[in-house]
Amino acid sequence: MTGPTRRWFGIGSAALATLGHGSCADGEPMPATIVVDQPTVPIDSPVAIELRGFPPGRSVSLTATETFPSGSRWQAQATFISDENGRIDVARQASVSGSYDGVSPMGLFWSMARLPGEALRIPADSMMRPFQVRLEATSAEGVGAATEFERRVAAPGVTRQPIRIAGLVGTLFLPPGHGRFPTVIVVSGGGGAIEEFKAAMLASHVYAALALAYFAQPGLPRGLVNIPLEYFENAIAWVRAQPWFSDRLLAVWGDSRGGELALLLGATFPEISAVRPGCRAA
Repeated sequence: MTGPTRRWFGIGSAALATLGHGSCADGEPMPATIVVDQPTVPIDSPVAIELRGFPPGRSVSLTATETFPSGSRWQAQATFISDENGRIDVARQASVSGSYDGVSPMGLFWSMARLPGEALRIPADSMMRPFQVRLEATSAEGVGAATEFERRVAAPGVTRQPIRIAGLVGTLFLPPGHGRFPTVIVVSGGGGAIEEFKAAMLASHVYAALALAYFAQPGLPRGLVNIPLEYFENAIAWVRAQPWFSDRLLAVWGDSRGGELALLLGATFPEISAVRPGCRAA
């Protein structure tokens, strides 16, 4: 079920029922446990989750609660049927009810919804902090287990620097080290936010990334109207003058209205060597 090099960890608590648990080598019942394949998971990587030591052929409810740096909590729940060995492999087994149905290795995460009353102010450095995840599993007989791990947007060593220079408004994320990096300018869509989430992920994959605002931020136009192209020309010139910039790649990534902007910038400025336009919101 798992490869020979996969490393598992987990903690569990068991209210052991009298029927059908797995057994340890000495014949004692195996305690119910939740195991995941790594204690810290990149936000854009899958999480392998397995439940062990539960009653075989029984319904088991698994709840995932993710706490963000703001303090807000998001949650999803799925119910599975354990196999003849009392195990559940979330990546391979279908959820029979809950926040999603069917087989989905990351279903517990993409189906999360924010808990009522949990909308809190987002700290400026949220992308640099881990997101805490708690998993809790309970069978119909009351057998339970829990474990915790974290997900990270910015990898260890990634740095974050607010940029308020040359009229530019944004946030710069750099990979670890002092080399020169291919670079991506990340622009927002119609909401006007600074897209730090995408920029932090890019820096975690060894790209320098400038999350560049162009409206709806202090010092910039209030609305998405009459945005001067010279603003982006200044941003391109600033990036190219930095010691960490590698001229192997200068790309623009934008979704929705930002995708339209990425295409426009790629067609207007020869310094842009690639664009990544995303889908427009429905």
